[in-house]
Amino acid sequence: MADHLKRNALDFLAEAEHDIRSGKYNLALFHLEQALQLALKYVLFQLSGSFKKTHDILLLLDEIIELTSNDKLRRIRVDEAAVLTVVREAYITARYFPFNADKYVVDKALNVVKAILHELGVVE
Repeated sequence: MADHLKRNALDFLAEAEHDIRSGKYNLALFHLEQALQLALKYVLFQLSGSFKKTHDILLLLDEIIELTSNDKLRRIRVDEAAVLTVVREAYITARYFPFNADKYVVDKALNVVKAILHELGVVE
């Protein structure tokens, strides 16, 4: 199961990058949220054998920070709280409501998600 979560996380990350190149910024945010959510669940499963049944990436990230005491993740969580909130909200917004995502916000979100995935060891 864990490997499946990781593979899907990486596939969603690739989709987000494709969406950005195609100018589909609202879908890019959704795919970034999915990539991060699945990567966080992958790591939680590796650490504890399970994960909370939630879509809230901030709660999942906070749980990993608590379990690992990872200061770099804690710093990203604090410094990038606004960007992470936008990514979290994309789970609902991009699917059900019309909205236009700003390219610069999406680019920033991509960098933040990649930094977290790197720190988690999901990507190099």
